[in-house]
Amino acid sequence: MMQQRSICYIFLAMLVLLSHNEVQGRTKSSNLEDIELEKQLKFLNKFTVKTIKTNYGDIYDCVDFYKQPAFDHRLLQSHTFHPKVCLHSLLFTSFT
Repeated sequence: MMQQRSICYIFLAMLVLLSHNEVQGRTKSSNLEDIELEKQLKFLNKFTVKTIKTNYGDIYDCVDFYKQPAFDHRLLQSHTFHPKVCLHSLLFTSFT
């Protein structure tokens, strides 16, 4: 009888602990927060030149090289790209 009662108490405690799954948070944002969020999204979203979809369902958006989001960083604002010149490509393009 005592064992049944302790099992019942344990079951009741587990039921109470597991049934409380409420999320705490705000449900509505203010207009100012919405405007700020739209501003940040507009800044992050870049115009895609081409979109590639693979057979597996992956989607890749191609962005112009100089408009990539990495170049929006303040340390890369005045950065210029210097491509590496390969001697092999120079030799074959000059003879063709």
